[in-house]
Amino acid sequence: MKQRNLFFYILIFAMMFLFGCTSKEYKSNMESGIEALKKEQYSDAISFFNKALHEKNTEEAQLALDLSKQIKDSVAALEKGEFETAISLAEKIKNSNETSKILDILKPKAEKIIEEAEKTSAALKEMESELESGKALLEENKYDEAFAIFKKIAETTSNNEKVVSVTKNAEQFMNQAAAAKNQYLQEQEKKLQEERQKAEEEEAKKREEEQKKAEESKKSRPISHTEAEQLVREYLKIENTSNVYVEYDHDNEKGEYIIHVYEIVISDPETKEGHTSTWGWYAVDPVKKVVRDAFE
Repeated sequence: MKQRNLFFYILIFAMMFLFGCTSKEYKSNMESGIEALKKEQYSDAISFFNKALHEKNTEEAQLALDLSKQIKDSVAALEKGEFETAISLAEKIKNSNETSKILDILKPKAEKIIEEAEKTSAALKEMESELESGKALLEENKYDEAFAIFKKIAETTSNNEKVVSVTKNAEQFMNQAAAAKNQYLQEQEKKLQEERQKAEEEEAKKREEEQKKAEESKKSRPISHTEAEQLVREYLKIENTSNVYVEYDHDNEKGEYIIHVYEIVISDPETKEGHTSTWGWYAVDPVKKVVRDAFE
């Protein structure tokens, strides 16, 4: 009988000891979970509440675990750019009628998530709209305007995955705009050089044609009497300093210039008197510039 009572007391003591330890671990995990929630360390909070629930299955621990998962999923959805999901999950926490210390901590955080989701969603839509405007300007070869828009988007700082994706996309288009402008300027410079070269070639050709026409015109133009006289001098090899005179006299019936070639022979050096001695009469074709003896 005494042995049976001893065993009973030992069992009661063990249960009390285990229950006391369990309550202590439960309380510690719940407090650690709450502190983690305050610091927005939601994965740690979930781990602590899971441990507390394992130690003691209570509605308090289950609610804390569920709300922690909910706020974590809301934050994850916000970071991924799943704004509707983030808002929906956060609103469940915000609008909850439960009375709980956990909710007192999470409701302000849920409101912050909703506000950030709405703000980021609106900013993302504006960025996407501006990106499309930049693309349109790029297609119109308005490179500087497009570059400015892409640069503004690319400089946006955010941890949101969709925003980051748009900024990276804008950065690629920014580089594309710069490259396209550079290529356009090179093409324009090449085109300008080709046009300049073509103009120079056309000008040179024009000058050549004008020179050719001038030469042809010169060849076909009747020479003057003076030029005809010079032709006769060259024909007879008479120097310009010679006392032999070469003078135009008249035009014949063919239109040729009749040139009289003569010299003055001084018979009296003292009086300088003398007579004219004709060398000959020469006909010059004023167009063909040919010299011949006028009497042949």
